[in-house]
Amino acid sequence: MKIFPFLLMLCLALCCQSASTWAQGNSAKADKHFNDFDYALALEEYKKLLDNGQPTLHITERIAHCYRLINQPGSAEIWYKQTLVFPNAAPVNLFYYANACRQNGKYEDAKQAYQRFAQREPSRKAEAERLMQACDMAMRWINRPLPVDVTRDSTLSSNFSDFSTVFYGNNLVFSSDRGQSSRDKKVYGWTGAPYLQLYQAERQSNKTWGPITPLENGINTQFHNATATFSPDLEEIFFTRTKRVKKRVLPQELTEEGSWQRYSKNDDFIDRLEIYTATLKKGKWQDVKPFIHSKGDVYSVGHPALSPDGKILYFVSDMPGGQGQTDIYYSVRQANGLWSAPVNAGPVINTPGKEVFPVVHADGTLFFSSDGHLGMGGLDIFSAKGSANQWQKVQNLYYPFNSPRDDFGLIYEKDGKNGYLSSNRGGDGSSDDIYKVGPSATPCQLVGATFVRLPSRNGRTQKVPVEAVNLDVIVNGDSANAFRTISNEDGKFQFTAKANQTYTIRGSKKGYLIKTIQVVPDCRKTTDTISVELVLDRSAYNQAIVLDNIYYDLDKHDLRPEAMQELDKVVDMLKDNPTIKIELSSHTDSRESHRYNLMLSQLRAATAVKYIISKGIDPKRVIDKGYGETKLLNRCKDGVSCSEEDHQLNRRTEFKIVR
Repeated sequence: MKIFPFLLMLCLALCCQSASTWAQGNSAKADKHFNDFDYALALEEYKKLLDNGQPTLHITERIAHCYRLINQPGSAEIWYKQTLVFPNAAPVNLFYYANACRQNGKYEDAKQAYQRFAQREPSRKAEAERLMQACDMAMRWINRPLPVDVTRDSTLSSNFSDFSTVFYGNNLVFSSDRGQSSRDKKVYGWTGAPYLQLYQAERQSNKTWGPITPLENGINTQFHNATATFSPDLEEIFFTRTKRVKKRVLPQELTEEGSWQRYSKNDDFIDRLEIYTATLKKGKWQDVKPFIHSKGDVYSVGHPALSPDGKILYFVSDMPGGQGQTDIYYSVRQANGLWSAPVNAGPVINTPGKEVFPVVHADGTLFFSSDGHLGMGGLDIFSAKGSANQWQKVQNLYYPFNSPRDDFGLIYEKDGKNGYLSSNRGGDGSSDDIYKVGPSATPCQLVGATFVRLPSRNGRTQKVPVEAVNLDVIVNGDSANAFRTISNEDGKFQFTAKANQTYTIRGSKKGYLIKTIQVVPDCRKTTDTISVELVLDRSAYNQAIVLDNIYYDLDKHDLRPEAMQELDKVVDMLKDNPTIKIELSSHTDSRESHRYNLMLSQLRAATAVKYIISKGIDPKRVIDKGYGETKLLNRCKDGVSCSEEDHQLNRRTEFKIVR
């Protein structure tokens, strides 16, 4: 039921006092559901009150809160906007409204709301400005999406919540509240859906997934069971399960709305998360028991993720002493098989917000979701390199891995390119779904130019366009996909390319050395243009060609990184032209003695040639020669005062064809 602002204003003017009194006397049932975290049930009751009476701030605000807490930001945005009509609405409603706009991708509206919130709550100005920055960042990412396709998997996803995939041999295990048995008819008051259970699907020969069946009853109990991980030998499972705890033994802060896990409670009990383990014996999961560091009576522990070697278990907890609402922790498997005490993964990973759903890729990369690091709206997926509590800088995976809604649970196939993630990006009515992730084939235009490298007046080289170069293009190394184009009179050429395809372009022309380059176009949109250059050298005998970026530290002959990159081009040239032999020479300026310069240049030339040979080039095809100061390109000989720039001109590395 949508209540528009003008109607709310009218109601406030005519019957504010009577409506407030009526609501306070009739909302007890709805309030009890709300206070018990049964938000889906509370929402039904609050809407009934609206059907029978006038809207009040209390009811409007509670409906908005319910939609926020059951993660429906589309409806939450509408109802928080209604709360702002009331003159005595708390500023936090404006903050929640801004968050909902952001989760709905309405970044300009969100920025305006955050700005208004900062004016009303100066103590939180820095927080609001940070979120405004996140809005600008998200708009840039959406405008330049990564070349990745993210599509809903209709086989694995249902009308219910499906998420957190994990490979298990030839199967895929995931969490769902779809409900497939009579006991599943019992619903979870927070969402109104059945309780979460673990399901599996078997991969078929055509790479699709077969029938979906629940894991055995030893794993799936009558309440929530979800987010599993398996040992490398597939004989041990760790998963998340709820534990019913008497409310009176819990600290007050653990029974409040901000608590991590979203589980309903009643007057006497509250549900906490615990990690459980089981071992595979004779094809059945047996010895199901709590993980040694599960402490459901005090705090929650869930979302387990094993490292590739099975020696480190990462998990999420709201235990005291963390960085924020929920942190990622880890425990190490000892030589005796026991697990060490939990250790916080540290402030590089954890923030004052929520870090959840860790996944460790085969190469050791940690993927996790967070609303504390800057993101697009809800939970964003991040990556980090390292292990335990030693991590390098956290990296947002950008759009379309992430969306304005919640994104989490990224896993990859063995190829490291295709995989799955979980998201509720489908909108308020879609809940969590499983999405396929893979390289995009977005087309765009590849525009290139062919040049010849020639000596210039200053002794370096210059690029001059060269026409009529034959360009043989092979796609993804498959000669069956080859085609030819020719550069025009201006040295230009163009063809349609696709993202995530490898294009090998081989340029040839009589009188020139063959040149090959590889390009993987970064096509983000069909309107993109990718520019490339193909620079050839003449095949003239004994003509010196200066190599750019071959520099050495003073009085040193060690290769610098930029020099290696330039020498790699020489390696490629020798591979493209297997019949030539070259002399690679090094030259110095006139400073220092003639003998010293000759020795230093010879060492530099020998070092460069050694590098080239290390890349698989026959030693007989490359000669090293140091000329010292014997072939100066200008007047800067001994006794002549010259600028550093003039001296630099003489310190060069060249190659020439000697056969």
